[in-house]
Amino acid sequence: MKKLKSSYIMYIILILGLITSTGCSSALMFPLFLIKGTDVDPEFKKEVKSIPKKSKMVVIARTGSKLFGSENPSAPLSNCITLLLSNKIDEKKKLEWIPYEKVESTFDDETLLLENFTRMGKELEADYVIGVDIDHFSTQLSSQLYQGRSKVQVQMIEVKTGKAVVRKTMPEFVYPPTPTTANGKHPTEFQKNYIGKLSEEIGNLFCAYDPHKKYAMDSDFPDR
Repeated sequence: MKKLKSSYIMYIILILGLITSTGCSSALMFPLFLIKGTDVDPEFKKEVKSIPKKSKMVVIARTGSKLFGSENPSAPLSNCITLLLSNKIDEKKKLEWIPYEKVESTFDDETLLLENFTRMGKELEADYVIGVDIDHFSTQLSSQLYQGRSKVQVQMIEVKTGKAVVRKTMPEFVYPPTPTTANGKHPTEFQKNYIGKLSEEIGNLFCAYDPHKKYAMDSDFPDR
């Protein structure tokens, strides 16, 4: 044990010596990755941390915008975000996630579109609603050219008080950065892929994430 500790101290001294001799602070990056990892904290870290244990959560995405060559993304986006957050938010909180199927069975399309999130949360007996208003959504530039584009507003409402704990209008999310040809892929298949990426982008507001993934989005289409 003493030998291991001595080796570790010598390693730290070696790194510090490298910094001193080269003036390069980036020399510390490698050991910091080993200690902390590459993930960055989410924008809403403080608000997520303040959610009481065993709270009932529900994700409701909805759109009143025109859909350009796309199917309504509300249900699949709600389900994707729910799955992502339920897997990534600290399991010690033991949060209960209300399935979107219950949302659909409780509210008709008109109510879902026009009712405010607080009232829907009360009807569903939720403690918090993560509401996603889809202002624009499209996945096709033409019949043979795909590129997803959407603009959404995300908020988390505490149902008891009706207060929006967080609210953010996100910049337009474009995926992939460069349009891709259909290449035999059905529009529904591409939309499913795009919704998965959009849910990750929204999830990054609430959960720690790897920022390097954003720079590799074009590599998802190597045959382009």
